[in-house]
Amino acid sequence: MPSMTFSRLPRRGRTALLGTVTALVALVGPLAASAGAASVPVPSVPTGLPSDIEGLASYVPANSCDPHAKPGTTALGNLLVQIYGSYYGIDRTCGTDPLPTSEHYDGRALDYFQSVYVSAQKAKIQTFVSWLFAKDSAGHAYANARRLGVMYLIWNNKIWGSYRSSEGWRPYSSCAAHPSHSYDTTCHRDHIHISLSWAGAMKRTSFWTRDVAATDYGPCRVQGLNWAAPYVSPRATPCPSYPHVSAPSGASSLLRTLTTYSGMQLQRGDSGPVVRAVQQAVGAGVDGSFGPLTQAAVTSWQQAHDVPATGVVDSATWHALLNPGTPKAPAPAPAPAPAPAPTRHVTHPELTRYKSQTLHVGSHGAAVAAVQVRLHMNPHRGNYGAKTKARVQRFQHNHHVSATGTVGPATWRALGA
Repeated sequence: MPSMTFSRLPRRGRTALLGTVTALVALVGPLAASAGAASVPVPSVPTGLPSDIEGLASYVPANSCDPHAKPGTTALGNLLVQIYGSYYGIDRTCGTDPLPTSEHYDGRALDYFQSVYVSAQKAKIQTFVSWLFAKDSAGHAYANARRLGVMYLIWNNKIWGSYRSSEGWRPYSSCAAHPSHSYDTTCHRDHIHISLSWAGAMKRTSFWTRDVAATDYGPCRVQGLNWAAPYVSPRATPCPSYPHVSAPSGASSLLRTLTTYSGMQLQRGDSGPVVRAVQQAVGAGVDGSFGPLTQAAVTSWQQAHDVPATGVVDSATWHALLNPGTPKAPAPAPAPAPAPAPTRHVTHPELTRYKSQTLHVGSHGAAVAAVQVRLHMNPHRGNYGAKTKARVQRFQHNHHVSATGTVGPATWRALGA
């Protein structure tokens, strides 16, 4: 064949060549994804993999509120950063996504940031996806996607689902009709979304363990509530199907909100609109941050409504919030004992690696992007400007940290690093 660069090949030839190359790299590790052009690496396939393989992941939608990065999700994000650079985000505060559910709420979805408008970045995602879909040496289609537990991908106006793999890439939402840059994040043109099965998210699939993982259906919601408690252990059978719970006709705005989010387990360190609704219901100060005062108010409310006084908004508390009845008269309170210093729980471990850094206007890079993701800023390109400073100051004010606009040790602690 005469010498010809990859970019000058006919479209059919480029597709065939790319398929051949990605099949080879699944066996021999990082090789060039195109001839005569800048090489695009792929992840190395682990050695010692079993001859058997996971099936294509079934669709198990998000149904819990535990938006802390799961180990397999973090491992995949770190793998992408190691190979291609850039950054990723996993957790998302419950109730803030425009969709009714999101695997980000489970900690089993990641957004990895590369843009379709930058040819080198687009090539990285295309090469990575080809690597996911390639056959292995035993002829298993979608081999790496199956061994990682990939449930679905959204990228550049389209969605691919392992549970509908025969349909290939399908149009995502109405993105084809919205080419403007204001839709780039919604339509996943500035990042690829990767949702994982529970086995993949918990890092139990054969890519990580060399053992084929069984299907894991994750936590189940309780009848009468709309959300499940956080993941505890694998579940081999599908969850029971219960009807969605709606507030009764004429219900107050607060009861409608509580009903919508009923079942989401909330505890100290959580934040967001669901926390605000619970604070209003139990008589705590409404600031959207579940701190020691909210914990005390929840405990008192639980005692008054014959609910185990754990200070955690669990399923028993949610049932009582939806059907509060008449609270019992409080018993005389004993003299308060000195409160022990609270144990700080790391709620956002993906930030921990950056906590030694001090960020301010003019800073840039992965640490800034991670803070912007944590503060739900769009876009979050890793540049610390006036908007980021203002958002940091608002967060600092809400969390009783000196509102300097600089991210230092106290702010990293409040962020959950």
